[in-house]
Amino acid sequence: MSNSLPRPASISIDFGTSHTVATIRRADGRVHQQLFDGSPQLPSAVFMNDEGGPVVGADAVHSGRRKPDRYEPNPKRRIDDASILLGETEIPVTSVIAAVLSRVARECEQTLGGLGPVTVTVPAAWGPTRRHVVADAAAAAGLGRVDLVAEPVAAASYFVETLAVDVGPGSGVVVYDLGGGTFDATVLRRSPDGFDVLAVDGADDLGGLDFDQALAEHLAASVQTDDERWARLTAPTEPADLRHRTAFMEEVRQAKERLSRSASTELTIPLLDVDAHLTRDEVEQVCKPLVERTLRVTQGVIRESGLAKEQITGLFLVGAASRMPLVATLLHREIGIAPAAIEQPELAVSEGGLVARHTVSSPVSVPSPALPPQTAPPQATPAAVPATNQTMPLPHQSAPRPPSQPTPQALPAMPGPVTQPHQPSPPPHPTGQFPQPAPPPAKGPWIKSRQGVTALAAAAVVVVLAVGALVAFQFLPEGEGEGTIAGDDGATENAADADPSAEAVEEDGDGGSASAGDDDGLVPLAQAVQGDQVAAMAQAHVGAVTQVRTGQVDGVPVAVTAGEDKVIRVWDLATGEELGAFRGHKDVVEHLSVFEYDGRWVAFSRDYTTDAVWYLDDPENPINTREAGYDTIYWVGVQDDTPVYISDYDVKQLYTGAVLGDADLSYSDFSVLTDVDGTLRQVGVYDNSVFVSDLGSGEPVGGTFDQLSLEVNAFSAGTAAGRPLAVTVTGDGAVQAWDLATAEPYGAAGQELLQAVTGVQVTELDGKAAAVIVGDKGLSVFDLETGAQIGTTFAAHTGEGEIRSASVGAVDGHPVVLVGTADGLVEVWSL
Repeated sequence: MSNSLPRPASISIDFGTSHTVATIRRADGRVHQQLFDGSPQLPSAVFMNDEGGPVVGADAVHSGRRKPDRYEPNPKRRIDDASILLGETEIPVTSVIAAVLSRVARECEQTLGGLGPVTVTVPAAWGPTRRHVVADAAAAAGLGRVDLVAEPVAAASYFVETLAVDVGPGSGVVVYDLGGGTFDATVLRRSPDGFDVLAVDGADDLGGLDFDQALAEHLAASVQTDDERWARLTAPTEPADLRHRTAFMEEVRQAKERLSRSASTELTIPLLDVDAHLTRDEVEQVCKPLVERTLRVTQGVIRESGLAKEQITGLFLVGAASRMPLVATLLHREIGIAPAAIEQPELAVSEGGLVARHTVSSPVSVPSPALPPQTAPPQATPAAVPATNQTMPLPHQSAPRPPSQPTPQALPAMPGPVTQPHQPSPPPHPTGQFPQPAPPPAKGPWIKSRQGVTALAAAAVVVVLAVGALVAFQFLPEGEGEGTIAGDDGATENAADADPSAEAVEEDGDGGSASAGDDDGLVPLAQAVQGDQVAAMAQAHVGAVTQVRTGQVDGVPVAVTAGEDKVIRVWDLATGEELGAFRGHKDVVEHLSVFEYDGRWVAFSRDYTTDAVWYLDDPENPINTREAGYDTIYWVGVQDDTPVYISDYDVKQLYTGAVLGDADLSYSDFSVLTDVDGTLRQVGVYDNSVFVSDLGSGEPVGGTFDQLSLEVNAFSAGTAAGRPLAVTVTGDGAVQAWDLATAEPYGAAGQELLQAVTGVQVTELDGKAAAVIVGDKGLSVFDLETGAQIGTTFAAHTGEGEIRSASVGAVDGHPVVLVGTADGLVEVWSL
C-alpha cells in the first residue's frame, strides 16, 4: 500500500477566519479535500508553545483554552495589524498567517509527494495591501508563488461547474458568503471566461463569531442575571476567567449549530456551572437583526450592479454560518429569489478555486492601512520542536524509528470499521520558528510517496456519505455483542473484544411488520420476525442519538446509547427500561466502546476533551477519566489479558493511556481491524480494492484482491459462517463479499436497487453469512452466498429522523438491531 507514482495536482486553499480548507484536484480529475486531524476543516487558530514555535489547528484550540494569552483564534481578522502578540512574543501578522498556510503545505505534500499549482482565495473587496500580505505569507509557508482568486468567483464557479447549475452567458448571480468572521455579498455576471465581479460589499465584523457573541449576551441577560460571576465571563481579565470565557463561547457555538438541526438544546455555562435551555426561536430572535443587516448589504449590491431581478438566475449560499435556517428564509422573503444551499457550504469556495479563473478583480475596494509586505526578522531554530501539528520540522516518515515492541496479537475479537482515513507522519518542512517570507522557490521534481485520500466520486455521493456518515462496528461475544455503523460529524468508531462468531451491523431505519403487535406497535420478542419492532426506550435523549452499543449487565443484555445531550444511558435491551446513566462528559460523545473484561462489562467513551473508562453496572463511579487525545481510535478490547485500544500509531493501555507498543496502519478509505486466521489484521479499501495488512509494518499480507470498477460507498469486515469476510457496496448498489483468507470473491454478488446505501455489516443469520445494508430508506438483508435479498426493506427512518447509529445484539438467542435516530429515539428491531 505504500508505493505510488507521483501525480501532479493542483491545490486550492480557502484561508478563512475560523477555518481553512484545502481542496486537491489530481491529474486524473479526481477532487477531494485534504484532511487535517481527520477533518476537512483546519482551525485557522495559532498558539505559541513553550518552545517558541507555532501550533496550528485543533491542537492550537486545545492549548488556547489553557493559555489564552498565547492564542490567536482568528488571524484573518488581524490582517490590517502590523503584528500579533502571542504571550510575550510579538509576531508579524504575515508570519502568523504563514504558520497556518505552512500546515496546509506540509499536509498536502504528505498526501501528494509534492506541490503543483496553488490557488489561494481572498475576499473580492480586499485591496492590494491585504492581498500582498496573503501572497507573502504563502511564499513564506513554502507554497511558492500562488494565484489569488476572489472568493465569490470561486463560489460561483463551484455551483456552475461542479454542481451543474445552469447560468447562461450574460446572466447574473449573487453570492452570499457568511463565514465565521466576515460577510460578503457579491453580484457577478457570467462571461465566456468565467465570472466578472459587478459589485461587492460586506462587513469585516459580521459573521458566525458575532452571532455567537449575541447569543452569549442573550444568555447573560436571561440566566441568573444577578450572579456577579457573569462579569468574569463577559469581560474576563484573569487567565482562569479567560479559560472559562473560551469554554463558554465554545458551548454557545455548538448549541447554535445543533439548533440548525433541532428545535431546542441544552448547554452548560462554565463558572456558573448551570445548564441552560436554548430554543431555535430564541436563536432566531437574537440573530435576526444581524441577518437583516446582511440583507441590506445584499440588496445594496444588487442595486449597485445595475441588473434587473429577472437577470439574476442564482443566489448561492456559502460560508458555514449560512446554513442557519433563518438565513435562507429571510433571503427568500426579502429578495424574492430562492437561495441555492448545499450540505457543506464551508467547502464551496475552496473547491471552486480549482475551476475559477485565476485572477482577482475588485471593482469596489475596501480601504486598508498602507502596510508594506511584512517580513519577520530571522529567528533561531529551536532546540526541540514538539511533534504534534507543528508548522516546524518533523521527523520524516522514512526516518529510523526506535526499536518497538511487537504489536500484541488479538485474542478472539471482532473490531469495527473506521471510515476516517488514517493520516501518516508528516514530512519535514523548512526550518525556523515561524515561516518567514522568502522569494518564491523553484518548483522541485515530483517524488514518490504514499497515495493520499481516494477522491470523493461525485457531489451526490458526498452528500450521501455526509448524511450516512463514518462507519463504526463492534463485535461482541456469542451473539450478545455488537457491531455498529455510525454516521455523525465524521466521528470515528470502535470495536470491542469478542468471539469470532459474533456479528455486527449498522443501520438506518424504523418501520416493520408489527405481526401480533400490541397497541403501541411493539411485537413480543418470542413472536417477532424480521422487521418487527420489539422495544422502544421512552424519552431516550434530547437531540440526536449519536452512538449505540450492546452489552451485558449481570447476564442481562443491555443497550448503551449516547446523545447530543452528552449523557450515556444503559437500558434493558428487551424491555427498554433504563438501568443507569453516565454523566461525566461535557461535550457530545464522539466515541463509545463496550466489551467484557475480567467478568464485567466495561465502557470506554470520549468527547472532545475527556476520555472515560467505566463499568456498565456502575456508571456513576468511573474507573478513570483523563484528558482526551487527538488520535483516531480503531479498536478497543483485550490483548494479552490487558484492556487496550489501538490508535493511529500506538497500542495503549485503556485505563491509563500508557503506550504499550507501536502500530502502523496502511493508508485507506475504509479501515477495520479484524481477526483473519487467528491474527488481528487491518482490513480496508484502497483505490476501490480490498486489502489486508500487517498491524506492525503496515505492509499488505496475503493475495491481491480484484479492483472494483466503481467507487466503494460502504464497507465492513468480520467473521461469519466460519470465514473471515469483507463486504463492499459500490455506487450502483452492487453487494460483494470477499474471503479475506484467500483474497477471492465469496458467493454471488447482490444488488440493492431500492435505496442509496450508506453502510453495510457482515453478520451471521441462521448459520449463513449475511450482509445488513443501511440506506436512505431503511434496512435490507442479503444472503452473501446466493446474493439474494432476505425479506423486504424495513425500519424506515428517513429525513430529519434518520438513524445516526445502530448495533446488532441478541436477546435469548434472538438477533436484534438497536437503532438511535436524529430526533432522539432509541428502538430495537427484530432481525
